[in-house]
Amino acid sequence: MAIHRLTWRVALPFVLLVMIETVALAMFLGRQVATEERARLERVAAANAAFLENSSLPTSDRMAESLRSISGYEVFFRRRGQLVPQPAPELSALPLVAQPADGRAMRSGQFDCIVMPIANKDDLVLVHRLLDPWVDSRVTSVLVAFVLLALLTAWLVGRDLVRPLRHLANQLPRIESSGPLALPEAERRDEIGDLARSFLRTRQELHDERAARERMEQLAVLGRMTAALAHEVQNPVAAIRMHAQLWQQSGGGETAATIEHEAMRIESMLNQWMFLTRPEPPAMALVDLGPQLERVVALHRTEAAHAAVRVTVSTAAGLTVAGDRRRLDQVFHNLLINALQAMPGGGTLSIRASRHDGEVLVEFDDTGTGFSAQALQRFAEFFFSEKEGGMGIGLAVASEITKAHGGRLVVENRAGDGASVRVVLPAAIVDPVPSTGLQP
Repeated sequence: MAIHRLTWRVALPFVLLVMIETVALAMFLGRQVATEERARLERVAAANAAFLENSSLPTSDRMAESLRSISGYEVFFRRRGQLVPQPAPELSALPLVAQPADGRAMRSGQFDCIVMPIANKDDLVLVHRLLDPWVDSRVTSVLVAFVLLALLTAWLVGRDLVRPLRHLANQLPRIESSGPLALPEAERRDEIGDLARSFLRTRQELHDERAARERMEQLAVLGRMTAALAHEVQNPVAAIRMHAQLWQQSGGGETAATIEHEAMRIESMLNQWMFLTRPEPPAMALVDLGPQLERVVALHRTEAAHAAVRVTVSTAAGLTVAGDRRRLDQVFHNLLINALQAMPGGGTLSIRASRHDGEVLVEFDDTGTGFSAQALQRFAEFFFSEKEGGMGIGLAVASEITKAHGGRLVVENRAGDGASVRVVLPAAIVDPVPSTGLQP
């Protein structure tokens, strides 16, 4: 028997308490029964004495036997210091001869005795044997009901306390599992509920920490690969761009421009991977987003035409932000490429830039298939992609760069078809050009 288990630690004190209360209750009920029996003895003795006093019947052995059978008590008559009939040996030691005839019951050992005076006749003596309170049916019934109620209460308390704790203990090995975990105890509004909710929070934190650790390990491997790749590719790409520019200057035309554009794409990809593995704080300067957006769109006009996507750009004046021009180029480049890839059968991409309440908003609205529910939740998560062959870094890098500029990236589906991605950046405060104070 495992006494140290919680069931016994709860049950044993409760059982001891029930035993103590049972004994106390038995003693109390025993006294109550004894008091009631004594009062009944006095009433019966008074009634018998009145009957004998008002009748002409003699106080004889036969009368004593008759009264004994009617009342259930031992009945004697006291005549000149003698008891009639002769009492049994166990009653001979009682002070029945010397007890005053005052009609009051007196305790003597295990007996209650009373002597009632009868006018012109012998005294009436009644003797009642006291029963053990544990044997009395009334006391026993109350005690049995009390013990059963106490045991039922103990069982309910144990079930409500021990069973949830045992269930929590059985679920503890599953704290590292990634599957769903049902803990109905978490709905309780007591300490067990607090424990269950703490268990679920700890489990979630553990999973988050594991995911973050796995991501850091991926980034560490990716960083080593990217550094090696960038070192090997950057020099050839720079040479290709230089020769394409020279060729374009000497009449290379569209072919030279295409070569330069593709080389720039390779360079942009390398920069994106370098940012992913070694993010650096942006080099801040005042940037007018209007011309920058026009330049990024112009670089992708040929690609958009090949994809049968019509790109429209609408920019307002005064779209100045404090930012890193190269990093913001990377954001717009990623969003434009994602929009083109979302419309493989052609469509329309509307780019609008405006200023509102101290913020600059750049919106990319396409007519593609839109985002799935999972993509809307995980768009900023590295290496998550639902596109075949996608690497899952475009939107994640754009989100990180936007956050580094004090802004945010908002991704949602449009009311009709397609998706909407908004870059929200804090507008820069541009000081007016100071006046020289000279009059024309």
